[in-house]
Amino acid sequence: MKKYIIPILAITIAFAACKKEDIPAYDSKRPALNFVKNYFLPTLNDNAELDTLRINTVYYTGQDEIDFKIPVRLSGTIADHDRKYTVRISSEKSYGNLVEGVHYTLPTQQILHAGQYADSTIIQANLAKLREDHAIGMLVIELVPDETFIAGLDTYQSIGVEMSGGGFTVQPPFWNRNDLNTYGGTYSSIKAEKYAELNGVTDDMWRESNTITRYAYGKRTYEWFRNNPTYDNGVLVVFKGTINYE
Repeated sequence: MKKYIIPILAITIAFAACKKEDIPAYDSKRPALNFVKNYFLPTLNDNAELDTLRINTVYYTGQDEIDFKIPVRLSGTIADHDRKYTVRISSEKSYGNLVEGVHYTLPTQQILHAGQYADSTIIQANLAKLREDHAIGMLVIELVPDETFIAGLDTYQSIGVEMSGGGFTVQPPFWNRNDLNTYGGTYSSIKAEKYAELNGVTDDMWRESNTITRYAYGKRTYEWFRNNPTYDNGVLVVFKGTINYE
């Protein structure tokens, strides 16, 4: 089984995000942890309560399993030793047909490593099973106060992780960000999924600014559908907008 470690954001980005969010960086007497939020879709979402990260198997072609990193920040004293902290899944807020131990694993004990005030909560996603079962759902992960860390800021104590093994359920932002109506015609999930697979689209917000490259990606996708007749509800899929590929 192939296994990859996928960082969501570099630690330096996590640092920068905290200034925007006004998360206290230091409190020597009352150490606490907070999830780093808002940064993930800064132009689309300014409400910390609505932040959601997404794991869509479409973006992980050829991979069977990943360790998905969720940035977390310390408010308190940096220690010279590892410290454990506790997380859990909120059964009340989570939904879908995701099964723990089958589609994902979230160790309840996580580690804030020595010398760090920014680290990651790790959730392991079984991409192969997500695809096989076409599983989809939302997990709400919560930080749990314990003897080491008290509760931090209310709106930063939980974060959503949406998992999908059944393709796109809504139009991903990368479609409009790359003007794919022009290159591929009217959106459909089948078109978007194959485009992402063929051209190495990495996430919802992916964008290719070079129009020559964008044309090449469009042509590659057009040719794939031309050479591999595919039907969507009985209609032949053609990846073609106003651009002429012939």
